[in-house]
Amino acid sequence: MKIEKGKKRIYTEKKKQPLQGKNKSSESMRVTSIARKINWNYIGHLMLSYLCLDVLLFLVAAGVFLVGMDLQMTGKFSFAYVRSFSLGDALRDVTYTVSTIYDEQLYEIPIGIWLSLAYYGGALILLTQLSDLIMMVFMGTKEVRKELRPLNQIAVRARQLSNIAFDETKYHNLEDAISNLKVDAMEKGIHMHDKELQGIETALNDLLERIRASYKQQAQFVSDASHELRTPIAVIQGYVNMLDRWGKEDTAILEESIEAIKNESNHMQKLVEQLLFLARGDSNRQSLDMKKQELNSIMREVYEESLMIDENHRYRFEECGYASVFGDCDMLKQSARILIDNAAKYTKPGEEILIRVGTWKDGSAFYAIQDNGIGMSQEDVARAFDRFYRADTVRNSKTGGTGLGLSIAKWIVDKHQGYYDIVSREGLGTRFSVVLPRTAEM
Repeated sequence: MKIEKGKKRIYTEKKKQPLQGKNKSSESMRVTSIARKINWNYIGHLMLSYLCLDVLLFLVAAGVFLVGMDLQMTGKFSFAYVRSFSLGDALRDVTYTVSTIYDEQLYEIPIGIWLSLAYYGGALILLTQLSDLIMMVFMGTKEVRKELRPLNQIAVRARQLSNIAFDETKYHNLEDAISNLKVDAMEKGIHMHDKELQGIETALNDLLERIRASYKQQAQFVSDASHELRTPIAVIQGYVNMLDRWGKEDTAILEESIEAIKNESNHMQKLVEQLLFLARGDSNRQSLDMKKQELNSIMREVYEESLMIDENHRYRFEECGYASVFGDCDMLKQSARILIDNAAKYTKPGEEILIRVGTWKDGSAFYAIQDNGIGMSQEDVARAFDRFYRADTVRNSKTGGTGLGLSIAKWIVDKHQGYYDIVSREGLGTRFSVVLPRTAEM
């Protein structure tokens, strides 16, 4: 119980009430009673099952005997036959007689030996069933209690926990620790040094770590985006000022400024579109139209588009088997176009770019883009998909791009449950392989 007095908190605790022996005894009796009811219910069902089985066996045996004898002795079976049994002094003296409705005897055979075997066989079956029922009467309750022991332990533990006094002091201390937590101290987490609250502390600290990582990622993303947008804006402002001063009279300056402004505007538009795509993806607002797709057909279309768009490079298309995937056709095309555009930027004019599609080593579907460009170092490969990352060799070049294309391509592949396999050598070229889960043949 909490009592407010000024700014101080005063707590009072209830004493813990241990579970009494009487309660344990009553709990045991209650479980035994439940086990006994379950056992007797099972015995009743078992008796009914045995009875139905015995009747069925008797009817089947009798039917097989009657039909079998008729077919063997007369060649056919008929319900019109008159059947009779003649009893002797003992069971083995019984005879079975079959006649027509006109008292014409068809056959007569002794069946005492068969009845004797059926008698002893039936007695053995009944004795086995009876012993099983007797065993269930004496041992069934114990077996049921054994099966119910885990549930009984859970119930006892729950009752013990319900009898433990609620210590408000610990939870109010935890509440104060959460309330006083600051953003700059989030990395340190919450530490109460209390074993009973250790599970809650761990869960809260894990949550704080995820929040901190997300916050850090978003802050870095905003910072990088601002930095990237600052450059084209500054260039546009510079050329606008130059136009304002000299462009009205100087045609060369006017044309140069207009061309530069157009290029920077297109660059900024592309950058903003990529930022919006990633922002929608991070917030799970980027929808995908997932269907069965023929990966070979998709890559063939991308190959034909590349031939028409880029006349400065030679393109070659290879199919290494048939592959179908479950995915978004437009998104898969976009991921491939990003990789092809990236390969074209760093490949000399006239060099070859290879587009390959088919079956991967483990049977998955894949497509690969291979160029003969400048290649990447191991550090560049490790950071290839980082947002706004560009290698030092191309950072200041006109082919540097925005640094977001591969990030978008990776997001698309991740959403398709795929992964990248990158092989690159500096001065020789790079191969990006996209491996995707394969669907059944269409």
